[in-house]
Amino acid sequence: MKWTQLATRTFCAFLLTISFLSSSQEYQIQPADDWVKQQQLIATEIPTNKILDGTYYLLLDTQIKVSAQQPSQRYTRTVMQAVNQTGIDYISQLNLDFDPSYQTLTLNGLGVIRDGQYIDKLASAQFKVLQRETELANRIYNGSLSLNIIVDDMRINDQLDYSYTITGRNPIYQHFAASRTLNWSVPVAQQFMRVLWQKDTPLYINTVNGEVEITDIPLELGHDYQISLQNQPTVASSSQVPQWYSPYKQVFFSELKSWQEVANWAAPLYQSAIEVTPSVTQIADEIALSNPKVSDRIAAALKFSQDEVRYLGLEMGTNSHQPTSASETLALRYGDCKDKTVLLISLLKAMGISAYPALVNTDEGKRLIELPASAQLFDHVIVTLEHAGQRYWLDPTINYQTGTLAHLAQPSYGYALIVKPFQQSLTAMTPAVDSIAIKTQDNYSIALKPEQPATFQTRYIYSQFEAINRRSSLARNGLDQIAKDYHEYYQGYFQGITIDKPMTVTENKNNGEFTSDEFYLINDFWQPDDEGLRADFYASDIQNSVYEPDQINRTAPLYFKYPNNIKTTIKVKFEEPNWHFDDEQNEIDNAFFNFKKNIHFVDSTLTLDFSFSAKQDHIPADQIKLYLSERAKLIDNSQFGIVKYVSADTTDGFALEDDWIILVLLVYLLAMLFFIVAWRIESAKRPTFSDAQFYPVTNAKFILYSIFTLGLFINYWSYRNWKAIKIQQNSHIMPIARGIFSLFFFYPLFLELLAHSQEHHKKNKIMPNALAIVAWLLLLVLTVTTRFDDYSTFALCIIPFIWLPLVNYIQHLNQSSDALAYNSKWRVRNIVIAIIWAPILFLSLLEEVYLLPSTAIVKGDKLWSFQMQFLKRHQLVPIDEDVLFFYSDAWVDFRNDGNGISDNYIFSYWKNEQDQLESNLKHFKDIASVEVTYGKTQLENTVIKVIDKQGDHFLLIVDSEGSKDKELMAQINRRVNNQKTP
Repeated sequence: MKWTQLATRTFCAFLLTISFLSSSQEYQIQPADDWVKQQQLIATEIPTNKILDGTYYLLLDTQIKVSAQQPSQRYTRTVMQAVNQTGIDYISQLNLDFDPSYQTLTLNGLGVIRDGQYIDKLASAQFKVLQRETELANRIYNGSLSLNIIVDDMRINDQLDYSYTITGRNPIYQHFAASRTLNWSVPVAQQFMRVLWQKDTPLYINTVNGEVEITDIPLELGHDYQISLQNQPTVASSSQVPQWYSPYKQVFFSELKSWQEVANWAAPLYQSAIEVTPSVTQIADEIALSNPKVSDRIAAALKFSQDEVRYLGLEMGTNSHQPTSASETLALRYGDCKDKTVLLISLLKAMGISAYPALVNTDEGKRLIELPASAQLFDHVIVTLEHAGQRYWLDPTINYQTGTLAHLAQPSYGYALIVKPFQQSLTAMTPAVDSIAIKTQDNYSIALKPEQPATFQTRYIYSQFEAINRRSSLARNGLDQIAKDYHEYYQGYFQGITIDKPMTVTENKNNGEFTSDEFYLINDFWQPDDEGLRADFYASDIQNSVYEPDQINRTAPLYFKYPNNIKTTIKVKFEEPNWHFDDEQNEIDNAFFNFKKNIHFVDSTLTLDFSFSAKQDHIPADQIKLYLSERAKLIDNSQFGIVKYVSADTTDGFALEDDWIILVLLVYLLAMLFFIVAWRIESAKRPTFSDAQFYPVTNAKFILYSIFTLGLFINYWSYRNWKAIKIQQNSHIMPIARGIFSLFFFYPLFLELLAHSQEHHKKNKIMPNALAIVAWLLLLVLTVTTRFDDYSTFALCIIPFIWLPLVNYIQHLNQSSDALAYNSKWRVRNIVIAIIWAPILFLSLLEEVYLLPSTAIVKGDKLWSFQMQFLKRHQLVPIDEDVLFFYSDAWVDFRNDGNGISDNYIFSYWKNEQDQLESNLKHFKDIASVEVTYGKTQLENTVIKVIDKQGDHFLLIVDSEGSKDKELMAQINRRVNNQKTP
């Protein structure tokens, strides 16, 4: 037993030693080979305004040597400058990737250039080889390694200069291909691209998005191709562009001239793996036995390869493009796209059905047709076949797909290269453009009385890839979570919505449709409106399809989902008689989409039919404004409102007369008068307490009374204590002045109490001196804060607690004194003053959290959801807009008055004399000018006059306190000017 353990340990030690020696050989450090052409750095100024990630690229150098006798070598040198701390973080750690199965990594140089001096970092940097598996999230194991380098002692303005050579390339590629981007979205001072071609076969060179000067130096064998560029203009990056769009100039080098040569390269790889073995035949026979029709056999074979073989890619070395044989994949029950494709083709072949691999690029899409032929352009493979005169594209890696062959969702990657004999070109993948991806059926039943809940049932019918996505979501999240998410979504439209019955889902195995049904009760279906009660209906899926771009002034096309066909039907059943609606039809047809609306009313049921079809997969940059104009028409036509008129004698409660303010002011005046009289009477009768030290009061009364008097009791308490100090010390101080300006005498009062504590207790029983200074500074800060509306009331509530150590000390000095009990008693006048100030305090706190209108302009993110819902329900702002700034001059209820701006609109609303809501809403593109009259004092409002292009105008009345009115004007002017930019 001991000998066995010793042998085992020895063997493990041997393996560890071999592993260490092996890892030490994973890379080497030595200078670049002589064939490399070294580049001298050019002098250039840093374009600071265009720098991203704090990094300026001084040199991007790529040199490739290709010969028939030796492995290819790729030399890369990069010089980057850290212009700030972010740049240091960005460039001080490097990761150099390589595949050890066919590549070796040689680090040629690593150094820092500081003040013109080169500092070698090869000895001090930390090196570690990591197996990162960056594609692990996609269930792909590629076996690549990464040399992780941590550079020490990096400083701002340092230039990191590193270079390395990777020798060898994937042997699966029998022909050379390489590409290089030549302009970037960030500034690059110097670029060098070189291909040292030492073969007697031709090398084909192509560029896209512009030409570039290529120096061709003939060699004894081959050519030396060189590209040298300096300070190329940057390319502006745009958001929300189609996946296939690329504005960057690129150069491509390829040993292949045609797509037929690429197909000839790929054909043997797949032909050797496609096989009809007994195991494959057994599965094929079972499929054929259960499906007499050929089309059903094709669909069943696809289903088997999708569901019975899980997706897992072991793409180390040649396995990146060499598929596994069908029988092996069937035995393993896992494989990547190549393996699943081979298995599906083998199953079809066993049933006498011809099918072929189809190479695609999931990123380039339809741009693939513009690129030169290369085997390295493809990142995915699917299956294609012809049946009954129609071509089908089948992807065996898709999960949760169902339906017969005619109804299968077929992927469209723009173009594909079919791997079969004599295939000379790419084949266009034409997507099915007529099928409806989403059908929505909303059914409302409106109760007889407004206070009764309405029933709401919504049915979504998904087909094609929308159905696949929903099945995947159901499998991933579960039905309960999905039902919860949908319920929360509808709460954005109806706050009082509750679930009536559990959500259900059904599937149609024939056409692949996925149907979900939801059942709700809506308790707040009707909302108050100018003319009575209102309810609105939206074709939200259609509205979401015509989204507004984040970037309007652009040079790049805007992504537009295509194909995208949606049909929405909304039925509203009225239990109350005498409803009537006129039939209506409308169509919006343009180059971007077709939209139809059809409204009819029969048998107390209002039916709203909306249909939408996209016509193209992008919006050209020069047609964005036209698209937005057509979009605005669609948004307006894809919603419908109904109004329930309320009789004039219907009220929600009682109304106060117009002079209620005078009544409230009178009550406050009488209360204040009572307080003053009661206080004077009590002062005349107030007893003296010879044993009292200072002015004692309990902590509770001090805090509460200070808050309810908005800080005035602090001044009174301070005055009484300074008066006591004056009497004790027979000094000439002015207690009234020190009481009024108690803020500035907080620390002097502490010192007086500290001296008393040292004299009578021989120690400080109040608080440390340093803490007293901090408390005093905090008191000053909070007092200044009360000058700002956003925080004033909260600050007033905090200030009494800062005085508490002084109050507490005096209180404990007088625990047995009658003065403490007398001063701490709550008298009628104290209660009265607290009652009359409590509403003001409470309302002020509500204003500061903006549950009530504030006296200041606020940012839109401070608005509560019910406030935003009010604005959108009454169409005061578009439903898809976020409010940026808002101001309401109303008292208590913001629904009576308000104005503000969103990204694209300016709005204002108010209640007229008939208590009806009036509003104005203008897109910034429709505004001709904006005039402003700023309030000269804090009591005067700022008036903004908005004039549209037809000469009409309306006013925005906003608060002038602080500078938020100027900030609002700056935002308005910027947006108006942006719309004027051609």
